[in-house]
Amino acid sequence: MIENQYKLDDPVEVMKKYHETGSVEIRNQLILHYSYIARSAAMQMRGIASNFAQVEDIVNEGVLTLIDCIEKFDIEKGVKFETYAYMRIRGSVIDFVRKQDWLPRRVRKTAKDIDRAYDELSNKYMREPKSSEIAEYLQISEEALSKHYSEISNSVLLSFEGVVQNTLQTGFADEGGTAGEDSQPENHIFHQELKDTLENSISELTEKEQTVLSLYYYESLKYSDIAKVLEVSESRVCQIHTKAILKLKGKMEHYVKG
Repeated sequence: MIENQYKLDDPVEVMKKYHETGSVEIRNQLILHYSYIARSAAMQMRGIASNFAQVEDIVNEGVLTLIDCIEKFDIEKGVKFETYAYMRIRGSVIDFVRKQDWLPRRVRKTAKDIDRAYDELSNKYMREPKSSEIAEYLQISEEALSKHYSEISNSVLLSFEGVVQNTLQTGFADEGGTAGEDSQPENHIFHQELKDTLENSISELTEKEQTVLSLYYYESLKYSDIAKVLEVSESRVCQIHTKAILKLKGKMEHYVKG
């Protein structure tokens, strides 16, 4: 997890003071204090960026949105700034990565084919489809499917992030957090249901899939580092991660569609 290295003793009071005075110096203090949110959102997209410069571009995009959040945040709405800012920054980062088109067209097509196969076979068998069944559906070998999993990892991740983001945004307004989860009981219930759905879906993953997700998202480890921990190849870690995200994406879409 990304830690806050520039902590303010009372950020709420500092936020109030900024909106009263419009001081650039105070705003910069808030930016430093909350900059970890932008970096955290960017790190979740780090697998898609092919080099450090791209990661920094994502962070910068997040910081720009953070500044806008500070300007528009309404303290009187009773919403936590961290919640409001993270939702908006996460959305802006996802949009930014999509616009960069870092994923080759062939990879995007492969991702859509596997995603469609996974969805249709899940509905057909009322369970998670086996790799052999997906391979047969796509008329390819299981070895070829494994290679595809490695290739489409970034595309699947971006697709899943989009599903979660679109779902969460139904409970948030764009301006000032006016429809935040803390402001209306129904939004709180919605977000609790969403959290429970995601937690239950994660609990249904295999132990190795849960470990990979934990190391990737909570410990912010790279695939190469996770491979060393699990004593498997980096490509194998990529495959495990992709399959886990596909499962979660399917569960979340089922929840959204009811």
